Amino acid sequence: MATNKSTRLAIVEQSIEDMLERLEALPPNPRVRELRSKVKIYERAVQMWPTSPPTEAQRSAMLKNVIELHVEVMQLGREGTVA
Repeated sequence: MATNKSTRLAIVEQSIEDMLERLEALPPNPRVRELRSKVKIYERAVQMWPTSPPTEAQRSAMLKNVIELHVEVMQLGREGTVA
């Protein structure tokens, strides 16, 4: 079970890092700023996990939310981000 937690955390952390890099490479516009704000919220929440461990449901929800947001960020990059 601990392996699943570590794997989930690694996926979430790597996805957050990737999203921030992708968003930094895009021209600034309201949608990019909105997505960056969401990523930062998730990043702050995950940074709290060592001191305030999440429940199994919270870990699962975070993984789901981060993956969904990652898909949005990748799609925005492919679209060329027309403001």
